Amino acid sequence: MAVLVHHFNKCELELEVDGNVSITRRVFPQATTYPNYYNLHLVRKLKICLDSTSVFTGIALSQLSRASYGENTFPLVRTIHFYLSVSDDLEDKVDESLGSVGAHIVDFVQHIRRMAPATNKMQITLGCNFNGGDSIIQNDSGDLITQLYRTFPNVVYYSIAPRVLGSRLVATVRNLVHLDYYLDNGSCPHLAQLVRQSAASLQYLRIVLYEHFDIAGLICHPNGAYVEYPCMHTMVYRVMRAPPNPLPIFKNAKPFASLRHLAFETKYPYGDDTPFRGNAAMLESLEFVMDRSTNKMLGDRKVFTPTSHPKLQHVNTIFPIGDIPDHPDVEAAFMRFALGIAPHAPVREIGNTDYGETYFTVELSRFYDYSSIQVLIVPRVAVQLWGVVKLISSLPLLSDLHTLLPTLGGMPVGTTSATLPDHVRASYASVGARFRCWRLDGSWRGLSEESAQCVLLLALICPNFDCVALLDGQGGKFMDILEATINSDEFIQYAPRLQRLVF
Repeated sequence: MAVLVHHFNKCELELEVDGNVSITRRVFPQATTYPNYYNLHLVRKLKICLDSTSVFTGIALSQLSRASYGENTFPLVRTIHFYLSVSDDLEDKVDESLGSVGAHIVDFVQHIRRMAPATNKMQITLGCNFNGGDSIIQNDSGDLITQLYRTFPNVVYYSIAPRVLGSRLVATVRNLVHLDYYLDNGSCPHLAQLVRQSAASLQYLRIVLYEHFDIAGLICHPNGAYVEYPCMHTMVYRVMRAPPNPLPIFKNAKPFASLRHLAFETKYPYGDDTPFRGNAAMLESLEFVMDRSTNKMLGDRKVFTPTSHPKLQHVNTIFPIGDIPDHPDVEAAFMRFALGIAPHAPVREIGNTDYGETYFTVELSRFYDYSSIQVLIVPRVAVQLWGVVKLISSLPLLSDLHTLLPTLGGMPVGTTSATLPDHVRASYASVGARFRCWRLDGSWRGLSEESAQCVLLLALICPNFDCVALLDGQGGKFMDILEATINSDEFIQYAPRLQRLVF
């Protein structure tokens, strides 16, 4: 596959042919053609990244016209991707009417189309400042995208990411393949209609909203008929506010039967198991908030059985902390429920929606019977070293673990050697032959020699453990603590083996 990436005003050309990438950067205006070795006739997708101001003011078209691109320069291009970035001072630079701005955009796209006359797909990504404009520019309600639609009626619009859904845009847009909709405030009355209109073609849908959005509008037409999305392989639905009332039950609807990737980050967004229905044999990754209402629904509907989701590889269950009584046994029950979803899945992620200082205290060693786990991500679980050792011992395929910074938690179980001080001594047999990486979360206040000792002791126990990463921006400081601990009297004799963690 050959791909050309082009940036205005600074040009970044990236051409990929048979997996080999060449990159060059040039400053516009440019009066010469690209060298022959770029094999422009092989390019199949053209990506053009633009500062929107240069398009709206006509500067980009002027620059493009001066470049020596003739008609049919890219005969094999079928897809053009326009990535439009928006400057904070855009409104100060654009003093023309929307009609003039739209004319500049249409002229620019027409020029590109002459260079790539076989184009049949167009992708429009708006890299908007989420604190600023509503669409391409602040006063536009999608009319510019609408104008492109009407000017190029034979082009399939692969992707758009509007900030405001004006009624004219919704009335015009059809057959989307990719829709990414984000709104940080306000309502979106036309969103469900826009999605339904492209139900037959949509492959990817991402909705991120702070206000409530009724998912029932995606499942059912106003006339009561069910909607199906036969091509949709990915749906991401993140709505911060839960629905005020229970949603309707759709007994026979199977709207998302082709889904391979499903993410629901909101509290109980469904009246029943409709989002999970019909896709059990296809689903490869799953992420959802698992509150008590969700658990009850999943149990009542028997959504997950030991053999129901054979292709599921990655399960991420998110707990709303306020919904779970603060008790280790209750937390353990929720976590066991989460791990019981497709127990064969090799990647398991368990987190919560609380961003304060609330953590799970459940002992990881309770979950010894999930032997298929290869990656376990529990970034909000406080751990003690002996529990981690027991967990690794019981999960023979585990290679990657993500937790909070560990503590020693007293004497590790099974210690007999006197070669280390009492608080870190151990003579475990080698465990975790496949274990390689421990990723740690924790503020700088949690960095200590104790955490470093835990990491080093685990490295002595696990023969292939050679990667430790601190994920909160304090990795350099933690590496310094690790290195100092390696050079301490207690660990210096093991330095040749432990140095692999810091290099």
